[in-house]
Amino acid sequence: MKKVSLLSLIAVMCCLYSCNFKSNQSSDVKGDSVVVTKLVLQDSYHLSGDTAMPGCKVSLDMEIPMQYKQDSDCLHLQKILTPLVFGEEYTGDTLVQAAQKVMATHIDAYKEVEPEFEKEMKEYGEAYSFEWDFDYTLAPIYNQNNFFCYRLSTSQYTGGAHGMYSDFYYTVDLSTWKRILTDDIFLPQSSDDVSRAIVDQLLKKLNLHSPDSLLELGYFDTEDIRMTDNFYLTGNGICWVYNPYEIACYATGQTFVEVPFTELVTYFLPNTPVRRLIKK
Repeated sequence: MKKVSLLSLIAVMCCLYSCNFKSNQSSDVKGDSVVVTKLVLQDSYHLSGDTAMPGCKVSLDMEIPMQYKQDSDCLHLQKILTPLVFGEEYTGDTLVQAAQKVMATHIDAYKEVEPEFEKEMKEYGEAYSFEWDFDYTLAPIYNQNNFFCYRLSTSQYTGGAHGMYSDFYYTVDLSTWKRILTDDIFLPQSSDDVSRAIVDQLLKKLNLHSPDSLLELGYFDTEDIRMTDNFYLTGNGICWVYNPYEIACYATGQTFVEVPFTELVTYFLPNTPVRRLIKK
């Protein structure tokens, strides 16, 4: 009964939010992959309740797991992804439930500073920006071979010279229902070797010949380019993602470095589940 009620809750939410809630199901799905449903949640609040005034806008564009081998599988997958994507405080929620709460949290935070914003607007007019924008995109980026790689893209602006954006990736092995981290892939003490392979691949990608050349492109100390758990699988290798300010200045943007399995397999654990992606 509990499983049915949770599925029903998601369906009811789709109906309740029909005015700002769009849905369509993905049909281009591999045989062993998870079927997802696309949903869009949007909400906004404006100073003094006037839509002509600055305000807070929140949008979540989501592809939510809805069908796998058994009816209970996708709810189980959602319960794994929700605390990873939104935070431990949302443990136990479905992705939709957590998204609703996140949206309300941003609106409530804006309302708390509303009196101060209105006061500053009277004093300074439009010399400052009082707009807040939050955009989230959640979607699978690799959905084959019993791996489900989920991406959270965030973009936010709450004033200042520019906004901030980031991508985060979470890979679940559907055969064990566990998140795959680098400790589940690589041999102990191989961190330096894998990190060196990442730097080498980045140099190839940028057509550079020495790590020092990266400094001219806005990268920080190349010793800071290390393997992290922010990666996704591609079927041919592992792609690490570095967000602004992690290894380079904001102007450099995000850095994506895909390292082929052929450059990494030497450092793999004998029983890592990623081995099943290596083509014989």
